Amino acid sequence: MYIAEIRQKTAYKTQSASSVKDAVQAFAVSIAKNYPIALTLTIKQTKRIKNANGVFVKSLDEWDCEGIARRFTQKLNREVFGKRAAEKYGKALEYFVVMEGGRNGKNLHLHLAIGAIPNHVKLNDINALVFNAKQHVAELDEQYKVDLATNSGWMEYITKEVGRSDSDNVLWQLA
Repeated sequence: MYIAEIRQKTAYKTQSASSVKDAVQAFAVSIAKNYPIALTLTIKQTKRIKNANGVFVKSLDEWDCEGIARRFTQKLNREVFGKRAAEKYGKALEYFVVMEGGRNGKNLHLHLAIGAIPNHVKLNDINALVFNAKQHVAELDEQYKVDLATNSGWMEYITKEVGRSDSDNVLWQLA
């Protein structure tokens, strides 16, 4: 993502923020009230790929995380709204997704802030919906955590690894 696109998404003003990290964190905090659900998803670090030459093990990387996150959000939208409403009519939750772990040697995992929860979904049901959606994404590991993000500092936490000069670990295309 180019710096101009990042500045446009984060309403970056050169005189108010000293780095991209500050701008992204300020933006995330400003939209936090729209995202009441906090979700952490662990990712399997490798996957087995079968081809004509046999089976080999591929380490998952940052590029794979975007596809994993996209597939999970698609499946969660189907769980919440139903397949027809999600696919044909474009009903979807709102997501702010951040990938963590690629640069510093930690295991890759995803942090999501989820918003636009429809009235028919109770907050107690979110855990079951996430569990069901997760079953359809082979690269996701067993562990996950759903929590309330309201007044918890979740947005500051998930943007802690944003770089001073880039926001490559924020998956803007899913926002």
